Amino acid sequence: MSATVRAVVPGGTDDLPDAGGVATENPEYFCLLTRAGAALEAAAHAAGRPVRLTVISVGDGDGEVPVPADAAVDLVREVYRRPIDSLSQDEEDPNICWAHIVIPTTEGGFWIREFGVWAEPLEEDGEPVLYAYGNHAPFYKLKSVLGQATTHELSVPIIMSGTADVEIVISEAGYATRLELLQLSGIVEDLRRNQEAVWTLDAPVEEGGTLALPEGLTYAPGKHLLDVFWEGVACGAGKQYEEISSAEGLESSAIRMLFAVPAGSEMRVLVRPYSLQPKLPGQPVPADVEERLTALEQRMDGAAFIEPQ
Repeated sequence: MSATVRAVVPGGTDDLPDAGGVATENPEYFCLLTRAGAALEAAAHAAGRPVRLTVISVGDGDGEVPVPADAAVDLVREVYRRPIDSLSQDEEDPNICWAHIVIPTTEGGFWIREFGVWAEPLEEDGEPVLYAYGNHAPFYKLKSVLGQATTHELSVPIIMSGTADVEIVISEAGYATRLELLQLSGIVEDLRRNQEAVWTLDAPVEEGGTLALPEGLTYAPGKHLLDVFWEGVACGAGKQYEEISSAEGLESSAIRMLFAVPAGSEMRVLVRPYSLQPKLPGQPVPADVEERLTALEQRMDGAAFIEPQ
């Protein structure tokens, strides 16, 4: 990990509860590798063992936003800690990954002005090591009360050095981060949305020939989610056309016509909702999500489709 990197923290300089959720480029808020963290890296490298990051803690700074120093071995005043919920890869720098925690609605009633990333000790009976330490724009974390509830996500950049083997241990019971929620939102949107195209053939398609669908239109072979129309007449699967499996066995962008289709014919293809949304790059889908989506797709396969009027 390099000496200093800025963390993604809520912006604003006043102690206001609504200051959260905005990334800041203000250099007064940053995260750095502690001397204890550097020593742990060196010792782990010499022993041929990885540095295992497991926990992120937050503190209130005892009323003030601290200036991070590499001599730190603890937070000024810790108020909450949590096992790391999830991990994501930086979109621009492959050497940076982001460790995330989500403070749930049941926890709160405190200010966040500092945070720390903790590593497991190399010794069996040793104490956890404050590996990295950073400050945080003042943010008041509310606790669920009278129907009002809020979560707070903290994302900490971890820069992988060329000499240290760093493992980030993810809690199996972690909360979904905003990135994961956006991913799930995309999946749900795919499950709701029809894909449709109408076009005129520039060239004929021979009997048994391949008809390429318009760019961007794909379907899942074998899912029975495809409707094909020629000159306004519905074509039957296995009678007038066949689905074509892709080389990867996932989405396909072509069908095989079982009759000769002349040039100038109007074709219409409707792909009913489905999702083949890939997993988040470099990290697993949150617990049970993949199983739930598979079960949902299986239920959809057996359901009758009624085109909305």
